[in-house]
Amino acid sequence: MIFNRSSAAIAATTLGLSAIAGLVAPQANAFSVGGHYNGTEFDALGLEVPWAAESRIGRVGDHELNIHDITNSASNREQANYDQWVSGEAVDFSLVFDSDANTLTYIVDGILLSKTEIFEENFSDIYIRTSARKDGTSMVVDNLFLTDESMSGAIGDTSSASCSDGVGCGYADADYLHIKDIVGNFTLTGQSTMTWGETKPKNSNLAYQIKLVEGEGGGGETEVPEPASALALGLVGLMAARKRR
Repeated sequence: MIFNRSSAAIAATTLGLSAIAGLVAPQANAFSVGGHYNGTEFDALGLEVPWAAESRIGRVGDHELNIHDITNSASNREQANYDQWVSGEAVDFSLVFDSDANTLTYIVDGILLSKTEIFEENFSDIYIRTSARKDGTSMVVDNLFLTDESMSGAIGDTSSASCSDGVGCGYADADYLHIKDIVGNFTLTGQSTMTWGETKPKNSNLAYQIKLVEGEGGGGETEVPEPASALALGLVGLMAARKRR
C-alpha cells in the first residue's frame, strides 16, 4: 500500500505539472475570412482604422501609392507616384508588419514604401476594400496569401467591385473583405487588377485599400486558473506519502 500511495502522489504531481503546461501554452486561433461588407455596413461596425495601405489610379496631380494613418495627413504618410496600370493586367503587392522594428512595408510592382513609428503591437483584423466608381470599370484584389506568427495559408476569397454601364457607383458600392484573428507580425501578398474601357479613369475612380484594425489577434493566451495551486496539491500528496512511509 505504501508503494501505491507514493505512486498516486507522484502521479498527482505529474498531472498537476501537465495541466499547468497545457494551460500556459498559447492557444492561438487560425486566421480566417470573416465575411464581406459594403461601405455602409462597414461604417456601421464603428471600427477605428489606425493604419492603411492604398493603391489608386489616376489621382491627378497627386500620388497613387501610400501608407497613411487615421488622419491621412502628409506628415504621417509615405507615398509614391505610379502610373503603370494596364487594363486587365494583374499587379503584385505585399504588405509586411514588423512590430519589433515598428514598421509597415508596402511594395507594389517593385516600388517600396516603408513607414516607421508604427507602435501597435498587433493588428488582429484586415479589411481589404475595393472600389470602382466609373461605369464600365472593375477593381479586383485576389490570389491572397497570409503568413502570421501562428500559420501560413492562402485566403480563399476575393475583394472585388464593379460598376455597370449606366449605373452610378459610389462609396456604398465598395467591397470590404474581412480577414480576422491575425496573430503578431504578418506578411500579406496578393495581386490587384484594374479594368476599364476605352478611357482610362481618373481621380481615384479605381482603388483599393488594406485597412488594419488593432486588436489582440487570435484570442491570445488561455487564462490560467491558479496553476500554482495544482502544483502545490501534487507536492503535498507526495510529501504526505513519504511521511506515512
